[in-house]
Amino acid sequence: MPSIFRIPGHQRFEIQPRYYDPVKEDMEKRTNRIKQELKNERNGVNAESIREAYKTRRISNRSADLFQFLMILIVGLSIGGYLMYGANVYFALLLLVPLYIFLRRRK
Repeated sequence: MPSIFRIPGHQRFEIQPRYYDPVKEDMEKRTNRIKQELKNERNGVNAESIREAYKTRRISNRSADLFQFLMILIVGLSIGGYLMYGANVYFALLLLVPLYIFLRRRK
């Protein structure tokens, strides 16, 4: 009989069984890792050079972190000093700038 509504047809449930083989998965991971290492060595990149690059990056970040910490400290102390002592704190900071420049040049 014709109908104005579409009625869904019968759907059959199918499941594909999966088998887990830990040995096979481990072998695939190892072969992929070895292939990647060989590919990197051919391109002139090995794991040691990558580690060295991260070590130098950490060292450069330390100096940047120290500079950032000092700037936050200076700004915080100048604001706190202004609130406690007034504009005289800024004059004291202006006296410290030539001292800082002198110490930097001496090194």
